[in-house]
Amino acid sequence: MERKLQITGKGKLSVSPDVIILSFDASAHEWEYEKAVNALNKKVEELRTIIETVGVERKSLKTKDFSIRKDTTWNKKTEKYDFNGFRASHNLELELPLDKVIINHLLGQIAQRLESLDFSIAFGVKDAADQQQQLILQAIAKAKENATLIAGATGVELKEILDIDYSYRELTIRSQRHNYSLYQTDMVTTYDAAPDFEPDDIDVTETVTITWRIE
Repeated sequence: MERKLQITGKGKLSVSPDVIILSFDASAHEWEYEKAVNALNKKVEELRTIIETVGVERKSLKTKDFSIRKDTTWNKKTEKYDFNGFRASHNLELELPLDKVIINHLLGQIAQRLESLDFSIAFGVKDAADQQQQLILQAIAKAKENATLIAGATGVELKEILDIDYSYRELTIRSQRHNYSLYQTDMVTTYDAAPDFEPDDIDVTETVTITWRIE
């Protein structure tokens, strides 16, 4: 039986983000289907218009999810669900460079001109190709280092590589989302109300598993 040694190496990096990702959850609730759709579209169109006023192309605002559903409430007396109109929702995402002036201006405009549109913030890296290559090289080097250490400690000799297991997927570097509710207190009237931020580095990893024949 062929003797093998299989080692998994992990590459680790802390990466400084260069973009901010704003996620918006627009919604509308109306008794009639058409009114729900129109109310939602009006809110999203207003958001696109605001984005243009700060010098960002409206097409930069991307749809991530869109849904329209019947809204119901449970009736204890009849033990049935009662129809309560239609609820429409549109989840959108906007990626911007880390420019505090533009971001604070944009969020200030949204707070003043849109009703009940909360948002979340995440940070990320626009192009992670270089970081992914570094991670792979680190993972391979670590696997080799650990294999050499284990082989030396156990008195075996590493021979040729029999297999390399790496599941490639395009690396996306993002932080966790931070939620902000602009409308739980009084209406915001100044741009200074937008959150100040100093994003931390984002930790990312990749793994590579290598199998050697040993003697």
